[in-house]
Amino acid sequence: MMASFTQLLLLISNSLLIPVILLLLGLLAGTAVYLGGLLAEAVARWRGAAFRQFVRDLHHSSGPIVSLDEVPASHGLPRLVFRRLAVAPFAADKLVDDAQLLSERLLARLSIGIRLGPVLGLAGTLIPLGPALVSLSTGDIATLSARLAVAFTTTVLGLVVGGACAVMHSIRKGWYMQDLSDIDYVVSRLEVPRA
Repeated sequence: MMASFTQLLLLISNSLLIPVILLLLGLLAGTAVYLGGLLAEAVARWRGAAFRQFVRDLHHSSGPIVSLDEVPASHGLPRLVFRRLAVAPFAADKLVDDAQLLSERLLARLSIGIRLGPVLGLAGTLIPLGPALVSLSTGDIATLSARLAVAFTTTVLGLVVGGACAVMHSIRKGWYMQDLSDIDYVVSRLEVPRA
């Protein structure tokens, strides 16, 4: 009876290997896309340095900004807020809150890779080890080496996904925190009606 339970567990475990590998490859592809997005955003931030300079200059000046026309074009969250603010100047507080929620949603996507990458890598490591041990006991070295190759490759992929997502999360979190601070400061200096 115990042997049949063991066979059932081995069958269930083996049936999970293909979905785990497919999910891991999907996460790897998504990580590559996010890396491209990070590089594009870095270039946009470098080109949109006028907004950061504007915030620094504003910090050293006195008096409020007269109009939104003085705010230079920017990128990302500041661009989104100030474009909408030009249409609805009375909703400044709401737009700042929406920008914060948007930044949290963007970071949450990277958090999925941080958590799931290593989990799927570990699952992809452990699943083929059962059949690899069975192959070892029967002397089937070819199957053993094939299973171990899958096990170690999925570990590496999971760690690469988790590590890359963690680095991108850290970089973007710093960017977004600075953006939100700058947006809040500029909005506090604008002469616009509040909701």
